[in-house]
Amino acid sequence: MKKFILAGLMLVMALAMSAAQSAAFNLDELVKAAQKEGELTAYFTSSRIKDVGANFEKKYGIKVKGTKMADPEQAERIIREVDAKNVQVDVIGFEDGGLLEGKLIPDGYVTSWVPPDLKNSISPADQNPLVFLWQPRIFGFNTDSYGPTTPVTNVWQMTEPKWKGKIIIRDPAMTPANLAFFAALTADPKPLADAYKDLYGKNLVTKEANAGWEFLKRLFMNDIIVMKSDGDIGDAVGAAGQKDAPIGFYTMTKQRDNEVKNLKLATVQGMKPFMGYALPTYALLVKNAPHPNAAKLFIHYLLSDGHSPWTVNDMGGFSSNTGAPAHKDNEGTWNVWQPKLVRLDNKVALKLRQDILDFWLENSGN
Repeated sequence: MKKFILAGLMLVMALAMSAAQSAAFNLDELVKAAQKEGELTAYFTSSRIKDVGANFEKKYGIKVKGTKMADPEQAERIIREVDAKNVQVDVIGFEDGGLLEGKLIPDGYVTSWVPPDLKNSISPADQNPLVFLWQPRIFGFNTDSYGPTTPVTNVWQMTEPKWKGKIIIRDPAMTPANLAFFAALTADPKPLADAYKDLYGKNLVTKEANAGWEFLKRLFMNDIIVMKSDGDIGDAVGAAGQKDAPIGFYTMTKQRDNEVKNLKLATVQGMKPFMGYALPTYALLVKNAPHPNAAKLFIHYLLSDGHSPWTVNDMGGFSSNTGAPAHKDNEGTWNVWQPKLVRLDNKVALKLRQDILDFWLENSGN
């Protein structure tokens, strides 16, 4: 009984502290402080940083120097600038969670800041490190080739001879999130083991450590094709007029090109035990940033209405703010999508990254 009372008291205290922090936060004061700083530098993995920066400047009068930059270059610059005490960047949009939690966060190069007035609108699981954007990276197919219904209903089918040389993914050696996805499958193999039994009516027999490793081995050895970008994959899979198109693994946002490029892409709705994984983009403050208040305001903006270039205005993205609207073509809300996707574990990804990469190189022939 005492334990229950203590737990209740701790919960009440936590709620009270959260309410106090929210009450103490004053957005108007943050805006004034940010406007005094007058400018902001941001490194983001997405080219949409240009549009977001322009919208932010229009709203607050604060100029944004936004640069599209891949995670490795961001990390190298941040480490060099902070160590040299010559920091140029204020805020980053970053995707490599393993690198964040393995180096940048524990060594103090970047930190998460959750706006107190938005804290209750963001899942605790998305707050440290702070996720501002979710994208499904999913398997997709060509409707000209297979009609409106997915040609694969179970992931193990993609390891069969029928699909030999007809599965396209981004090069894992250049895509840390794909390595993290593969690591997650080996760390939690039960869904794959169950899916195997559902498809074939018998238990999986393997010499590998578990069903996750066996699935990856079979997939990698099935003459899997690699490309450098989600866009290249979407174009290859979705080109109109194909009779026997491959299946591709790409971010769902690429399906906007159905209209722009007359592609015929569709998601593998109903495929078990997953359709892909949830790809996070994190927003973090850089240590000793020259414009810390502008950086905080920018993060607040991303989590309120500044996410729209990725979400409301374009399909395939979801804000981590649970109150934010979703694009009409997103095939449901984020709550609908989450059970269909594998959630990455950054610590597992960091631990297994090299093992997964070695396994890929050993079995894929790439």
